Amino acid sequence: MMAEEQEKILVVDDEPGVRTVLQRVLTQAGYEVATADNAAEALDCVSLGEVNLMLLDIKMPDISGMEVLAKITAEYPDVGVIMVTAVIDIQVAVEALKLGAYDYITKPFNRDEVVQKVQKAIGKWKHQLKEKRQSLLLKEKFAEQTKTMQEQFAELLNSLAREHKMMLESAARQGKAGEAMLKELPPELREPIASIEEFRDALLRILKKT
Repeated sequence: MMAEEQEKILVVDDEPGVRTVLQRVLTQAGYEVATADNAAEALDCVSLGEVNLMLLDIKMPDISGMEVLAKITAEYPDVGVIMVTAVIDIQVAVEALKLGAYDYITKPFNRDEVVQKVQKAIGKWKHQLKEKRQSLLLKEKFAEQTKTMQEQFAELLNSLAREHKMMLESAARQGKAGEAMLKELPPELREPIASIEEFRDALLRILKKT
């Protein structure tokens, strides 16, 4: 089964034979495959932003695969990781999954199993990426709506402040009748207010009483 798109897969293993086998299998499955023989080279490749999924050997001579996994999860959360191991160790596998690995495969490889697990991991990666994009869009939409509401509230506040000022000026000209009119207002609004901020605070105090 061919992949619908050429997602970029990075195979990281210090054994040339392992890299060659995995690269051939995944290339035949329709993926674009790069290789690295150590952790430093692998991290350099990931930092370029062109890796979607990494097949990462657990045991390597410089930095362990588990350390690389932790770094990838923390610094490059959009990169999926499948761990590669020569020995089935349930405790290590569970720890890898806890650190963020999608799955693990064991040596010697079963071609169909490798392709199946990679396809599943790519599917999970695409789903997570879609969710992140949707979340980002929602946050942007919420920010825009919040900004619009803040602008509308500011306009309303300015309008109310102007009307309040005109009301006090009118009441001052009307003498006793004006004093009676002001008594119908909340105490916070019976005196002149110097600024929009003070007017806003007065309205908030009134709202808290209701």
